[in-house]
Amino acid sequence: MSGNAIKKERDSFAVLFHKFMDVICINIRLSKWILPCNLIKNIILAAVPYVGIVYGCDILNGLILHQSRESVMRLVYQLVGITFALTLLFHMLDKAGNALRDSIRYRMQSGIADKSVRLDYQDLEKQETMQLLTAALEGEQSSGGIYWFSDKLGTLVGDVASVVYAFVVLLPILLTESDSGRTGIQGFICSRGAICLLFLFNLFSMFLFMKISRLGNEKQYAVYEESLDAIRRDKYFYREILSKYATGKEIRLYHLQDILMRDMETVWAKKCGVQRKKLVIARSIKVKYQMLQAVLLLCAYIVIGYRGILGDISGADMVKYVSALTALGGACQYFVEHFENVLLNMQYLHHYHEYLKLPNRKETGRKTVDALLTGLCKRDDLIITFDHVTFRYPGSEKDSLHNVCLEFRYGEKVALVGQNGAGKTTLVLLLCRLYEPTEGRILLNGTDVREYDYQEYRNLFGVVFQDFKLFAMGIAENVAASKEFDEEKVWRCLEKAGLKKRAAEMEQGIYTPLYNVGVQGVEVSGGEAQKIAIARALYKDAPCIILDEPTSALDPVAEYEIYSGFDQLIEQRMALYISHRMSSCRFCQRIIVLQDGRVAQEGSHDALLEQGGIYAMMWEAQAKNYQNEG
Repeated sequence: MSGNAIKKERDSFAVLFHKFMDVICINIRLSKWILPCNLIKNIILAAVPYVGIVYGCDILNGLILHQSRESVMRLVYQLVGITFALTLLFHMLDKAGNALRDSIRYRMQSGIADKSVRLDYQDLEKQETMQLLTAALEGEQSSGGIYWFSDKLGTLVGDVASVVYAFVVLLPILLTESDSGRTGIQGFICSRGAICLLFLFNLFSMFLFMKISRLGNEKQYAVYEESLDAIRRDKYFYREILSKYATGKEIRLYHLQDILMRDMETVWAKKCGVQRKKLVIARSIKVKYQMLQAVLLLCAYIVIGYRGILGDISGADMVKYVSALTALGGACQYFVEHFENVLLNMQYLHHYHEYLKLPNRKETGRKTVDALLTGLCKRDDLIITFDHVTFRYPGSEKDSLHNVCLEFRYGEKVALVGQNGAGKTTLVLLLCRLYEPTEGRILLNGTDVREYDYQEYRNLFGVVFQDFKLFAMGIAENVAASKEFDEEKVWRCLEKAGLKKRAAEMEQGIYTPLYNVGVQGVEVSGGEAQKIAIARALYKDAPCIILDEPTSALDPVAEYEIYSGFDQLIEQRMALYISHRMSSCRFCQRIIVLQDGRVAQEGSHDALLEQGGIYAMMWEAQAKNYQNEG
């Protein structure tokens, strides 16, 4: 994805056409009926005033010419019947469209959510991706979404139909030449050329309306882009701070409410400023429209009214033609207004299309990992190799890992230690393919991991990250990461993680929901949450277990229980263990020491102590905590 997530330059006709077709495809994919429904209903709606104009003229002429009551009433009944039928059909289609509106919006937001959880992790945290995601969400909300687009597109087609209807109504006067004996201005006003010129002037006004609308909408779009940062910050305050139970402690203990409210007021002021700019732009467009519409209406009354005064047409015909020209002028104005609105809405919605089209580059491998686990070789033969791996985070000027060469074997228990920023968690992210190496390769049994099926490769790992997350669902669902689970296996994993007794004491057992989101749930402690996360990693039954500070929230007794049962916990799987507590390293067969993104030392606990260096220094610094340990 390029940095131009949101383009500011004016698109060419070809680009606009492709964007238009992309949005049309979105319409069809979300609902194949919504677009035809809105097109037909607006064509019907556009016909209603012209039915009134034509029949109204005929009824008025009938009254003036003293036609029979039956013939006049026949016209009245036809007018009422046709108008009622068209109006009824319009409302039926409108109701059908409205019934689809919420469903379409849900599907659209569901598509964004689904893409977000499937997008490559390293792309998800990029600034351009976050900006595009915000534009996709806010664009859908600000523009009214797909339903609004199809409705306005239908209105646009209705405007075209209105122009056609006006032409049909005006056709008699366009084809009729007035008294040729008149000369000068009078002769010109009464000529067919004046009517044609007035008709063309109405059509030409569309270009003036278009110029006014385009300049205004460009300003509105620029204001919209300007507001994206404020929108993101506003949602951050509401969704990530004020509404979160976990942040409530710090806000109260450190009296953060004043600084948060001050920052929020700054954001609100910026959003209000954006709204004021939008209103000023919209008001300016409206005033210019009204001035141009007034000029068109004046010209219509002069040309048609003068003919009526001279007796060339009846009073009823004069009303009909003036009404038709007035409707034509309105249709021309609304056509441009709706055309520009559709273009603007299309730009908003195309961010949604662009977001969904972001590539999942990692889902390219075709080689199966399952074969490694089901016969072609044994689990004991699994070897993961870091072959001169270097990694640098996007935007960083320094490598987080540099020229790392390591090997991890199935059944081996490895500890990864080092000071903060040494690259421990980065190594795990690369191992799980949440990131890709900047240089070098990661190999699985001698084959580049990028050649393997991405999902199958990820299934090799059960991970407990330092910043793990649990979700507002039942304990069993959190452990199994699924709505369907093996109840006995859930209890077994909770027992290994040291939480079976606590879960059994809960009123609903493993069906107890976590957190208070929608239902009354349980707020577990940090240590209990960590044990659930460990149980989740064990339930996956992956051949490789990665524990990143898995006991950081546990008390000393619980930590000792985890370590003393380490072999039973991990069983024969490959285990990679990250910790700042040197005592935990004694449970591992091999210890890797990272410093500044490089492998500084490697060996057993005793060998590294004898060797001296960073590990020995870290051990000595924490030795006083282990004096009483066996």
